[in-house]
Amino acid sequence: PPKKPPPAKTPPAVAASKDPRRRRQLLVDLPLHTAGAALLGIGTLDIPSLPAAAATPSFSSSSSFIRLPRSRDVDLPRVGYSLYKTKPEQVAEGVGLALQAGVRHFDCASQYQSNAQVGNVLRRYIQTGQVETRNGLTIDDTAATKQQRQAEIFVTHKVSNSEQSLSTQQLQRNVLQQTKLLGLDGIKNGKQSTKPPLDLVMLHSPLTDRNRRISSYGALCDLQDRGKIGAVGVCHFGVTPLQELVEAGLPPPSVIQLELSPFHQHLEIAEWAQTHNCVLSCSAWSRLSSTSGPTQGWDTLSQKVAAPRQMTKQQVLIRWAVQKGYLCVPRSSSQFKVERQAIQENSWDATKDLVLTEQDVALLDGLDERITAGQLGVVDGWEMQDVDATNPNAWDPTTCV
Repeated sequence: PPKKPPPAKTPPAVAASKDPRRRRQLLVDLPLHTAGAALLGIGTLDIPSLPAAAATPSFSSSSSFIRLPRSRDVDLPRVGYSLYKTKPEQVAEGVGLALQAGVRHFDCASQYQSNAQVGNVLRRYIQTGQVETRNGLTIDDTAATKQQRQAEIFVTHKVSNSEQSLSTQQLQRNVLQQTKLLGLDGIKNGKQSTKPPLDLVMLHSPLTDRNRRISSYGALCDLQDRGKIGAVGVCHFGVTPLQELVEAGLPPPSVIQLELSPFHQHLEIAEWAQTHNCVLSCSAWSRLSSTSGPTQGWDTLSQKVAAPRQMTKQQVLIRWAVQKGYLCVPRSSSQFKVERQAIQENSWDATKDLVLTEQDVALLDGLDERITAGQLGVVDGWEMQDVDATNPNAWDPTTCV
């Protein structure tokens, strides 16, 4: 008979978790026999361990977290809230409403110029469990401890093109300066927390040059090795600059964030990401419903998927991303009632029980027209002057490097 494999211990992430809510969530991703034994408090399990080569991004369509590969054990919430195009004076209410909706993952960037305002709201929430928005809504989460609240907040930050540098020290100073601007370093790095203040740091675009991309990315990897950040990623990188990183001897990014939707699925980049064990993330969907967007495809999504499923169009995009195994960070301002309502509707809590059928997903997958950022007029990680004025409809950051 085959030799009996050595017993596998209860997964350390589950065993170490002090928060019952987090412990239950971690169990979602475990095989049934492992989860059952951990839930019952059994110390060892008579089952074989998975080989190291089998490690892949950890997710399921029912899990609210994804374990990022090559990270400092970062379990990033699958659905976050992006600060893209949110005016500084609207940040406090937007972030407050997102917290109230259960959002705990916030997508920030130097270019968005709102890190100080984001940090003010998050610090108050971590310290007191309360956030009051301009329309009087108040979160009262005092049942959780400060340590539990700080453990459940995840911040992604994106390094601007002007901050990319050939100098490792300069790039790292730029990142640490933004960390101080957020004001989370003193809170999240307290004696009772080993969690870095920034869970994921990404280069916001490839629109610099090869040497600066490689130097800046390597500097972020060094910050991760030193425990200053949790994971390293890139935004809007096509296959060429992605391959440059690997050929320079650097690890593939944990996360690749793109203008990713059924209307531009970036299949070549998705294949590269799968080959190199990277998680794809959909950046804030913007202007898809505008006159420059995919008019016919948008009508198909609306009439043949959203309406029959009683979902909003944004919820369809979120479920498409979730069921593909992607991260997503929808955005909404907070000036008008419909925008404030969208923040709640686009949260994980509001969409986790919505399901697209296989036929729905196949229909959405058939809408790919490779619509470009230039055609949509998106400016996320670059400036308008970076767009090819001679042919803006064909311009996309993933193909111009």
